[in-house]
Amino acid sequence: MDEENVIKTPGGNKVWCKDGIIHYLISAPVDESEAVQLRDEGWKFVDAGEAHLVSIDIQQSTQFSSAARRIWVEFFKHPKIFRAAIFGGNVFVRTLASFVIAASSRRNMKFFATEKEALKWLHVSVDQNIST
Repeated sequence: MDEENVIKTPGGNKVWCKDGIIHYLISAPVDESEAVQLRDEGWKFVDAGEAHLVSIDIQQSTQFSSAARRIWVEFFKHPKIFRAAIFGGNVFVRTLASFVIAASSRRNMKFFATEKEALKWLHVSVDQNIST
């Protein structure tokens, strides 16, 4: 992670864009206002054409409010987000994230155990120009 390009949210989470991928490091609880901040920062990269893929690190994540989950669903419904890979996290947080995946009605989102696996899957989509 290149620290100079990292956006740190008021809640302590991080987002940055590198190599066509929006990266999220979720290390603090995400409430409604934090989710709005994260969504808006991500959409800036998508709308500028800098990224169409999303990597979300939930290894340190502890909590997502129901309002935050609704905002993440909205984020993932952006038509220019082609794929999203979520990795890490305990059973509770992964369960909450699975609700977001189901509610977004997108088939282009997957869970992975490691960042390496997640990025490999995202890069395959770039290399093969896969959008779903």
